[in-house]
Amino acid sequence: MVSQAPAQTPTSSVPRTRYRRSGTTRKRILAAALLEASAVGFQKTSVARIARRADVAVGVINYHFGSKKELLRESMASLIQDFRAKFPLSLPTTSEEFFRQERAGLLTFLRYLRKNPSHARLAEEVRLHDPELYQRALDGWLRVFSTRVEAAIQEGSVAPMTPSEIRLRGFFALGAYQFLDRLVAAAPYPGDEAVADAFLAMLRNGLGSAPSDHNSPKLKAQA
Repeated sequence: MVSQAPAQTPTSSVPRTRYRRSGTTRKRILAAALLEASAVGFQKTSVARIARRADVAVGVINYHFGSKKELLRESMASLIQDFRAKFPLSLPTTSEEFFRQERAGLLTFLRYLRKNPSHARLAEEVRLHDPELYQRALDGWLRVFSTRVEAAIQEGSVAPMTPSEIRLRGFFALGAYQFLDRLVAAAPYPGDEAVADAFLAMLRNGLGSAPSDHNSPKLKAQA
C-alpha cells in the first residue's frame, strides 16, 4: 500500500502568518525606538539598546529596517503621525462647532503633552534632522486647518477671508501649539481648562466672528 504524502499547508496562508508576525515585530521595534529616543534623543539612540527594549536581536532590526537611519526615519514618522492624530480633523456642522472642536482637540493635546513630555522635544529633532518629513506633516496640518476654517466660513461661524489669510492664521495657531510643552512644564501651570479658554479667545480674535455676530444684542451689551 502506497502511503500518501502529508497534506500541504496552503501556500497562501504562509505569507499571511509571516506578514502578521513581521508587522507585530516592526511595531514593537518602533515603540522601543521611540522609548529610547524619549530618554536620549533620536541622534543618540543605540540600536543595541533599542534591541534590548524590543527583546529582539540586532539582526532582526537590520532585517526589518536595513539601517539605523531608516529605523529613525520611521520612528520620526510614527511620532509625527501620533502628534497629528491629536489635532481636530472633523469638519464643523453647526454654529460654533468649529470652536468647540478646537477646544476639545486642544484639551486632548495638552493631556498628551503631560503624558509624553519628551515628544515635543523629539518633534523639534525631526524638524532639524528630517526637514522634508517635518514639512510634509506641517503642510498636512495646514490643509486640514484650512479645510475646517473654510467649512466654518460657509456655515457662518467665522468671518469670510481669503485662502492666504486662512493659511497665515493656520501658521499662527500651529506656532502656539509648538510651545505648549513649555507652558505645561512651567510653574505655576494654570490648568488645561484655563489654557484652552485662553487659546480659544485668541483664536476667535484671529479668525473673527461671522459679521452677523457683531450685531448681536449680546455682543453689543458686552461692548
